[in-house]
Amino acid sequence: MKQEKKEFEKYVKPNWWKRNWVEICTIIGGLISINLIFCADAFTEINTVNPESAAQLGEFVGGYIGTIFALVSVVFLYSTLKSQRETSQIEAFQNKYFELIKMHRDNVNEIGIGDEKGKKIFVLLLREYRSILNVVKEVAGITSQTFTQEEMFVISYYALFFGVGPNSSRMLKGALKYYDKDFVNQLERKLRSKYEKLKVKDEHKFAFNPFGGHQSRLGHYYRHLFQTVSYVDNQSINIDKYEYAKNLRAQLTTHEQALFFINSLTPMGKDWWTNGLIVNYRLVRNIPLDFFDKNEEIDIEKYFPDKYFEWQEITHPNSDSRKPAANK
Repeated sequence: MKQEKKEFEKYVKPNWWKRNWVEICTIIGGLISINLIFCADAFTEINTVNPESAAQLGEFVGGYIGTIFALVSVVFLYSTLKSQRETSQIEAFQNKYFELIKMHRDNVNEIGIGDEKGKKIFVLLLREYRSILNVVKEVAGITSQTFTQEEMFVISYYALFFGVGPNSSRMLKGALKYYDKDFVNQLERKLRSKYEKLKVKDEHKFAFNPFGGHQSRLGHYYRHLFQTVSYVDNQSINIDKYEYAKNLRAQLTTHEQALFFINSLTPMGKDWWTNGLIVNYRLVRNIPLDFFDKNEEIDIEKYFPDKYFEWQEITHPNSDSRKPAANK
């Protein structure tokens, strides 16, 4: 379902009043309270001033001014402590945030398929996924099943994630239990076919046997990614959340973002939409125009508000400026 038009996550720096309202209210309230003593009758009965009264007045004024300075000192002390606390909270957040970023990089570097490791494997995963998508369409035609584009994507991702095999097939069938049983059984048999595996392996020059599943690689990867983004989103301190989420997004390649979007369409990834994270922080905004075929694969635009993607902000060629908008 296409999201309603809205502003994306945007940092608004608190104004002076919001940042200092406690100190301001304390000073004003304190001054009012201190000056209430002048309402007493003792300060309105005498119309003239004698030396003795003047001396007493001097003592009074000294105490009065001293009280005001004491009030202001307390307020400034509170303001200093508050600033130190906020600085400490931001430092603690940043320390954990950058540790999570490091862990994300380590997770990616440790992911491997065959001889390939790191970010390159997402290119291979997308190729394998698209091969599975073709098999799903073929089996759907044989079993007279009609699926939406999104259903096709979900079924294909489950097949990529769980794969087929002695244990994997059981998990795959469990994930697809709400679909036609005959369709699921034929899909599983097709993916287990040695002929189909060799055909896809030769076609894409894979150094591994396809359709074996990748939950050991992708499960941890997406759980940690969700934890990192949620950690930023749940902060109540004064930070630019979008800027931190953008730094994380910059770590994701185009193929990572594409597979991330596919993952988010499944029940396993529904929290990305429920919490608004994938939209508010534009986590897949760098997927290029026509990366997914609108007719044969999926129309990705319908899932996001206007101006979500980077290519939607590129100035029209006939206008004065032909440069794309700044990366946001």
